[in-house]
Parts: sequence; structure tokens; C-alpha cells
Amino acid sequence: MTWKLPYSPLEKINADYCEISLYLKRDDLVHPTIEGNKWRKLKYNLKNALANRINTLVSVGGAYSNHLLALSQAGKHYGLKTQGYIYGSHADVHNYTLRACRNNGMEIFPIAKSLFEPYKKGMFVLPPDAVFIPEGGSNMLALEGCRELYLEIEDQLPDVTHIVLPFGSGGTTAGIYLAKKPQVDVLALPILKLNPVEHLSRIYTGDFSGLKYSGEYHFGGYARFNDELLTFIKAWHEKTGIVIDPVYNGKALFALCDLVEKKYFPEGSKVVYIHTGGSQGICGFNERYNCALPERKY
Repeated sequence: MTWKLPYSPLEKINADYCEISLYLKRDDLVHPTIEGNKWRKLKYNLKNALANRINTLVSVGGAYSNHLLALSQAGKHYGLKTQGYIYGSHADVHNYTLRACRNNGMEIFPIAKSLFEPYKKGMFVLPPDAVFIPEGGSNMLALEGCRELYLEIEDQLPDVTHIVLPFGSGGTTAGIYLAKKPQVDVLALPILKLNPVEHLSRIYTGDFSGLKYSGEYHFGGYARFNDELLTFIKAWHEKTGIVIDPVYNGKALFALCDLVEKKYFPEGSKVVYIHTGGSQGICGFNERYNCALPERKY
């Protein structure tokens, strides 16, 4: 089985400023089925499962979890069984995301909110020949895949000065930050209310004190949004033709554009923004909120 895929494209963004060079790492195009950082975080989990003859991948998440959808896609693509434990016994198992998960062969098990904490920690009886992957896919095996993402960027743009990306569960940021050269700054843009340095320091071994972040662009919290964000996403698509989601990349790219306007980056900087995927969540978002954001169908 071939695990080494071609590099995802690095595209220069034409903009109305010349003080910095801005690039988009199109990691939404890295895998034929699994988008962006979901593939990066699952790659070595998948290799480990297949090498150890593990037949079932088990994880947890919300009713609109991009991670669970990616896990179901991975199971279908690589011939593995998948199970998803869903936060909330009243979760809509017929929404777009969970329908797609089931169509990919995933078994879905809604769990009452009051009982969910042990499941979130993997503290339940797994099926025989199964392995648990944490919510969001962030574990030590995930860091290796995210390290490779950084090495790709370094190979494509050896004099990169800044790497910018959305921050959710933190695995992608952690893998990139621990692999980067000292002169490269990593700017994490949280899409929920948290401190990335404190969050990563609780989960992983390593010094994250030099990680840069801005907590001003979460739009009220995880999956929260307003008309300004939706307008930005539509305008971005009209200008670039690139689909971005409202939970991760919409917020982070809004932040990046605002920071560029505020001259956050020193003159001469070479800035790479990582498009981490997530567009599989747009269909469910549109369905849930009766919106009409540009979609990439799966």
C-alpha cells in the first residue's frame, strides 16, 4: 500500500500589498478522499492499525464532527471497520454528516451527555481487534503526520518565515511547532475560546511557550458565527474559487486578512497559511442553519 502522496500545492496569493509574500498551502487537496489535517493526523494511526492487524477504528465526536466523517472515509478507503460515539443521546443521526458517516460504513452510537466523559477519554470496552483514536484525531501518532506537513512546506519554501493555521484540538499545531526551525514563527488562530499554549502544554511533552496566537477571532466560540463571517466566506470564494468552512478556515482566514491589514507581519515576511480542509462540514452547516455557503460535495 502506498502511503507517500504527492505534496499538496503551495499557491501564492495575489493581493493588494507588497510588504509581504503570502502563500496558501492547499492541504485540502492532499488526499483523494480525506481532507487536510484529518489525513495528516490519521495517516500513522491507519498505518499502525494495518500493521498490527487491527480491524476497527473507534472514536468520538459531535453530531457534525469532521473528524468522524474523515474516519469513516478512511475506513471505507482502507477496508477497516469504524465506530463513532456521538455526544448527546438526542443528536440528529440523520443529519448530513452522520448520514455520510453511515454511508461510509460507520456504526453510530449516540451517548447521553452526562455519560460522555468516559467515552471521550476512551474509557470503555472496545471491540476485539479495535483501537481508540481521540476526539479530533490528535494523539502522538498524529504528530508524526503533522511533522511531515511542516517538512513539505520547508521543502517547497525554504525561506518561509511564518506558518499560520486554525487551532482546534491542537494536534496539527503541535506537530508543526515541534518540527519547525527556530527562526520560523507559528501563529495559531483558535476557533474556540482557549489559550493554545496552555492547552498544548497539558496534552503533549514539549515547550510551547514560543507559540504565537491571537484569541480575538473565535466569533463567540466553537461553531459560533455571524453575518460578517458568512459574508467574508462568500467573498473569499468569489475572489479565489476556493471553498472554506465557517468553523475552522473561515475564521482563521478572516483573522489572517485582518492581521495583514494591521501589518502584523514584518516587511519581507514569507507567510504560509495552511488550508486544513474541513469543507466536508459545510453541507451539514448549510443544512442545519439554512445557509448557502459554497460547498464541496462528498
